[in-house]
Amino acid sequence: MSLQLEFDVAAPRDAAPLLDDQSIHLWRIPYASPQRRAPLVALLAGYLGVTEATVRLDDDARGKPHLAVATGARGDDAMLEFNWSHSGDYALIALARSGVVGVDIERLGKDLRPIEIARRFFDAGEADVLEALDPGARDRAFIGLWCAKEAVLKAVGEGLSFGLARLAFAHVAGADWHLSAVDPVLGEARDWRVSGFDPAPGYRGCLAWRDGNRRILAFQPAKALTG
Repeated sequence: MSLQLEFDVAAPRDAAPLLDDQSIHLWRIPYASPQRRAPLVALLAGYLGVTEATVRLDDDARGKPHLAVATGARGDDAMLEFNWSHSGDYALIALARSGVVGVDIERLGKDLRPIEIARRFFDAGEADVLEALDPGARDRAFIGLWCAKEAVLKAVGEGLSFGLARLAFAHVAGADWHLSAVDPVLGEARDWRVSGFDPAPGYRGCLAWRDGNRRILAFQPAKALTG
């Protein structure tokens, strides 16, 4: 499934009341690597209704960040689920009140070796599909597939070492892919929703979550989240 998104301008504190168990909020923010996690912390503080200084993030054993301490946050808010990714000049941050959510963004136009990488790390059927595509379409399809795999793995806190071939996708069209099979550790393919989209010109993104349909609300800040 492909998402057609319009990123509405909003402040995190104003968007926070709109987030419920049936929705996911997706933020696109300008980003530079020296900022590290400062914009993420600023966004979480807005949703929690606390100061940035009170937000603490811990990494689990696989490196996925989660909320550790947010002094003054209500109990429900302290359970806020989130995931983030950055590439080039942008970061994407996904937030949910329940379940697991993963997001990935990749800049197009990189120096790619799609067939070599796919034959080495991907499911054989995926590599066959990529090899059959025209070179112009192949790179975009490859980035879309990479984003889809990353988004699912990030949702459950797994990294690339889990094995990219342990989840398989069928090509739909363009950069879109449909999850067709997953390792039982990740549940069942039918339980997942994996949606690709274009977050900005020259970029591809993907959002993944488990257990049911959700409304996707997309936002961008009126001013930079600097932390």
